[in-house]
Amino acid sequence: MKYTRLDLRLFNFILSSPSFAQINKQKFSHNILRKIHSLNFERNKDIEIITSKYVDHINSDLFTPLGRRLHSILVSESLSEGVRLKSSLNIKVEDFKSPIFVIGLPRSGTTNLHNLIINSFDTYGLRYWELSSPANLFSNMYLDEKIRRFKSKLGFYLYRYLIPSIQSMHKVDMNTYEECWHFQKNFFLCYNFVIQIKFLELEDYLIYNGTQDILNIYKNYLFSKYEDKQTALKCPDHLIFLPDILKVFPDAKIIWVHRNPKDSISSYCPMIESVWNLFFGGDNKKNVLPFIVDLYERMLKKAISDRKKMNSNIIDVSFNDLINERESLVKSLSSELNLPIISKNIKKKRPSFFKNKFKYNPEDYGISNYDFNEKFDFYLKQYSNYL
Repeated sequence: MKYTRLDLRLFNFILSSPSFAQINKQKFSHNILRKIHSLNFERNKDIEIITSKYVDHINSDLFTPLGRRLHSILVSESLSEGVRLKSSLNIKVEDFKSPIFVIGLPRSGTTNLHNLIINSFDTYGLRYWELSSPANLFSNMYLDEKIRRFKSKLGFYLYRYLIPSIQSMHKVDMNTYEECWHFQKNFFLCYNFVIQIKFLELEDYLIYNGTQDILNIYKNYLFSKYEDKQTALKCPDHLIFLPDILKVFPDAKIIWVHRNPKDSISSYCPMIESVWNLFFGGDNKKNVLPFIVDLYERMLKKAISDRKKMNSNIIDVSFNDLINERESLVKSLSSELNLPIISKNIKKKRPSFFKNKFKYNPEDYGISNYDFNEKFDFYLKQYSNYL
C-alpha cells in the first residue's frame, strides 16, 4: 500500500532504508518486557508470548515502515508513562465511590451520554490531557498541570497532523472528556490496539487473562484524584470486559447506550479506515466493513452473555432518546442513579458537537448491500425497545 499524501510518502521512503525498515525484535521486546515486569501485574501469564507476537505483527508486511515505527514509539513512550504512574501510586484506597461506566458500541453515542451525565449530575470525568499524561511530573500542582498539558498537546497535534480527518469524526481537545483506552494504552495491554492495528491475538490474550491489573491501577488513580467523589467513565471497549469491571468496582453503575448497529458501523468505517491508512499506508475500503461487523458481533455476544451471569443491574438507554428526549432521559437517569440534577456553571456541548461531520459515502464500504438484520438478529430482537 502507498500513502496518498506526499509528506507521508517522503517519511515512509526515509524509513524504508534497511537500518530503519524493521524493528529489532530482541531489543524492542526486551524494552517492553522490562517495563511491563516493573508494573508487577499479577495476571501476566504468557506476557512474553504476546509481546513477541506484537513485534512480529508490526514487523509484518501489513505495516509500512512509517506505520511500524509510529506504533512502536507509541507503545514504548506510553509504557514509560505507565511505569511512572504506577510507581507514584503508593496509596491505600478507602471509602471509594465506584464510577458510573458508560458502555456501548463505538459510535453509538457513548461520548454524548458521558458528557450529559457529567454536565447534569455531581459527577467528574477525566479529560484528554489527564488520560494521556496521568503521571505527575512536579510537586508544584500548577507547574505539573501546565507541563502535562503541554506534553499531551504535542502528542495530540502530531496525531492531528498525521490523521487530520479524525477531528471531523470525533472532536477532541485538551479538556474534552475522553475514553478510558487513552489511559489503558499506558500499560501496553490495551484492547483498542486490536482495532487500531488488527492485532487480534491481543483480544484472545486479554479475554483469557482479564484486565483487572490495569483496572486496579485505574482505581488507585481515580482515588488519588477524586477520593470519595463520584466519577463517570466511558469506553466502548468495556463492553467486552464487564466481569472485570465488577470485580474491581463491585458497586459500579453501568449504563449501556443502544444504537442500531448499521448506523454505528456506517459512522465507524471512515474512522477506522483513517487509522489503518496511517499504519498500513491504505486499505481497500471493502475490507473495513467485515472487520468492524465481526468486531461488533464479538463485543455484543460477549456482553450479552456476561450480562446474564452478572448480579448487577445495567441501565439501558436508547440513542434516539439521547438525541431527541434529553430532558426526559436526564430525569430518568437521576432516579435510577439516585443522583440529583444540578446546574453547573460550565459551557456545555450541544448534541451536534458529537456528530460525525466527516463527509463520506457509506456505499464505498458496501453498507447498503450488507444484511445487518441477519447478522445482528440476536441483538436487534433482544433490545428492540431501545433501537
